[in-house]
Amino acid sequence: MAGSECIRNHRISLDQSRRHDILTKAINPERYIRFGDVLVNSTGTGTLGRVAQVRAEPSEPTTVDTHVTIVRPIDGMFYPEYFGYMLVKIEDEIISSGEGASGQTELPRSKLTNSFVVSFPESLEEQKRIVAILDQAFEGIAAATANAEKNLANARELFESYLSCVFNCDSDNWTQENLGHICENLDSKRVPITKSKRIHGDIPYYGASGVVDHVADCLFDEDLLLVSEDGANLLARTYPIAFSISGKAWVNNHAHVLRFNDASSQKFVEYYLNSISLKSYVSGMAQPKLNQRSLNSIKVPFPSLTEQVRFVDALDKMSDQSKQLEAIFTQKLTALTELKQSLLQKAFSGELTPDFLTPTPDFQQRKISRLLLI
Repeated sequence: MAGSECIRNHRISLDQSRRHDILTKAINPERYIRFGDVLVNSTGTGTLGRVAQVRAEPSEPTTVDTHVTIVRPIDGMFYPEYFGYMLVKIEDEIISSGEGASGQTELPRSKLTNSFVVSFPESLEEQKRIVAILDQAFEGIAAATANAEKNLANARELFESYLSCVFNCDSDNWTQENLGHICENLDSKRVPITKSKRIHGDIPYYGASGVVDHVADCLFDEDLLLVSEDGANLLARTYPIAFSISGKAWVNNHAHVLRFNDASSQKFVEYYLNSISLKSYVSGMAQPKLNQRSLNSIKVPFPSLTEQVRFVDALDKMSDQSKQLEAIFTQKLTALTELKQSLLQKAFSGELTPDFLTPTPDFQQRKISRLLLI
């Protein structure tokens, strides 16, 4: 049984599918997916609207759960793969049409079938020709995307490897200091501001999930902020979230604020905290939390101030280079996504003709509901 997690990047993977016992609950034969069917995620923020086509007959009877809608074309009306591309073309429209509150968005089948208009030539040969062009182009785009994603990951890993080496390869002769001895933890000095008393303004407000509000009051300037509570599954990450606040900000009790006497020491500790895992310092099962006492007990390898300045300078340069590479590969991924959309736009407006002398085929405009069996 395929669920929404099985549909990603216009492909279907049954690695995360579940087994269904038909003796417990029978399945209508029409609900078994077939070659040519298109599966559309119909629930969930971030997953709703994802589209993928069944491009090969399943090796065993396979159905979908209630979070996935089967879209099946009328026999003989479409070259199978053309129908799949036709729904990929309107994927963004489907995604933006979800109904309901955040986290519970849904796409009723009636809306899917009645709200969208698609374009297609009646000629199956013309559909087949367009599919051949798109298949070749998308194969090349997929390869380029995989390469860009790999390079993006490598750029991040390169900096993380360098960061780890600084604190593992050069720290044998450094002194070990508890974090609470080398900085001031301002948690005990903060006065909570209830949500009802906050005034919207221009000063960022930080919580476990990042910037979540703006308030007029501010408490900190040029301090080090460290997320302490797993409100958004942040503490499960390999690295904690630690960064310097630039300017003024207010934070809630899901984050710590540390103040240092020296800017180099602050930046050095920031890099160190972002190179280690905090799992051993975190307590609590239902809501993992890094409390003030545990944070203060973290051992930090501390070289001389001169060495701190040298390491911070080298890490800053490496970080800048890494971010530049990440920006390049992120832009390339964006460009490849836009190229796919451009090709789809041309394909479904009759512009993918062999040359300018070839007449543009006539395209039909129909609601999806008039093209489906189920």
